[in-house]
Amino acid sequence: HPSHVTFSAIKTPAWFVSTDFIECSFKHSVFATAVEIHESFLPGAVCRILATCSGDKKSGWITLWTREEKTSSSFPVYNVFRQEFLQTSTAVDVVRFEFDFSSSEYYSQYDGVKLEGERFTESDHHIQPELTMLCQQLSNLQMSSVFGIAEDTSGCLEEQSITVLPNEILIKILNFLDTDDLCRICRVNKLFNRLSKDPALYATVNLQPYYNLLVDDSLSTLSPKFTALQSLDLSWVGANGQVSTDSLCFLLRNVPSITVLRLTACKMVASSVLETLAIYCPALEVLDISYCHNGLELCVSWLTALKKLRYLNIAHTLITASELLLLLDKLHRLEWFMAGSPSLIANQNSVIERFIEKNTQLKGAEFWYWDKVNFSSICQFLYLQGSTLLELDLGWCTGIGVRDILPVIAASCSSLLILLLTAHHETTDVGLKDLAQGCPALQQLDLLGSRHITASGVEGLLAACTSLIYLDISYCLKIGVDDVEILQALFPRVQIKHVETLEQQSFDFIFR
Repeated sequence: HPSHVTFSAIKTPAWFVSTDFIECSFKHSVFATAVEIHESFLPGAVCRILATCSGDKKSGWITLWTREEKTSSSFPVYNVFRQEFLQTSTAVDVVRFEFDFSSSEYYSQYDGVKLEGERFTESDHHIQPELTMLCQQLSNLQMSSVFGIAEDTSGCLEEQSITVLPNEILIKILNFLDTDDLCRICRVNKLFNRLSKDPALYATVNLQPYYNLLVDDSLSTLSPKFTALQSLDLSWVGANGQVSTDSLCFLLRNVPSITVLRLTACKMVASSVLETLAIYCPALEVLDISYCHNGLELCVSWLTALKKLRYLNIAHTLITASELLLLLDKLHRLEWFMAGSPSLIANQNSVIERFIEKNTQLKGAEFWYWDKVNFSSICQFLYLQGSTLLELDLGWCTGIGVRDILPVIAASCSSLLILLLTAHHETTDVGLKDLAQGCPALQQLDLLGSRHITASGVEGLLAACTSLIYLDISYCLKIGVDDVEILQALFPRVQIKHVETLEQQSFDFIFR
């Protein structure tokens, strides 16, 4: 979902549109020739397919298919998405599907994946290492093209019109280029080759689009350029062991000025990485280690040394309650706390109570799937913290959803901009009326799965909250397609998302 949190601008090439991914592992390796994915709900989001061999870290990722034109479906239709291609030169047993959900009506659902190809046998072992080495050489060549790891092109001529400009001016011009263009320009001539290595151009770097190319040597090569680095996105990097924990630690030991670091879904993140951050990155303000789930518990207490930390995202990571409580005691500047799906935190109410005791002035809180938190704890939290909250996610908090939480939110969260109440079945029209009066600045609201709200209640909310631009009322039993069409016509400024339950779809089919 869109977030109110704003980070330093991180340059992303236009061709990289992926917003999420899934990986599927297979028992046997094959020289692949085709792949299928069964899209059982809202097809059309697949934008790229890659493959690799799980047992060979040097094999790298092979791009099997890339979408050329964007396709989407505005209604749920079962579809078998199949792509055929030339047989891969190396055997693969892991397939990664990347998705672009930026304009989807809702998240898609997938029921199965099929990988076709010629079975890898023992007789293929003698050629596999040679092919792997060739693929690695090609990958290194591609890396050189992407990241500007090139020798000086001394034979190239320099235009007089360029050389007369001061280096400072040229660097400011180059700073407008994204990573791809910046790395291409290093091959123009000696001047641009030298300027393209200036650390001032690497204050903000996004390496996520190149996660399938990055290896240990990549980070060691890039490290000298990052002496002035402030914002770095390494999300998705390290899949299949291509980047090690030691290499990441080496890089972090050489970026003392970094303030923003995103490590979403990086499998090489371990407690030693957090220790390195604590020692070498004292200026860090924003840290995202969400989905860093590699089967190991993370010792987040190391982060207590980061006194400037104001944003922390630890969603879907293995963290114990004791570690988290110790961390919260020390982070006095924390403003954004994102911790969805805390699988190892049994006593979730103790964490909420710690926030109540500290009276931290939070601006954002994500408690997605905190299913053991009770209604009274959240009420106390909101009464003490609500005045400063801009973003609140209580989706799938089933212990809270037994009553309508909207009146409490309306009475305590007057500055709220984003509110996510996914699967809160007991929200009512009365609660919507309270919300409209108490949270007039609301911009985004998720009421997915409510059993009681009606189109009339939603209309009153939209009329009162003139800043609201995003509303999700999918699976609301008392709101149908015709209701949504009327609401959309009355309030064209609002993007209304609505997906019917199977029961509603069957009812509409019968009576239309």
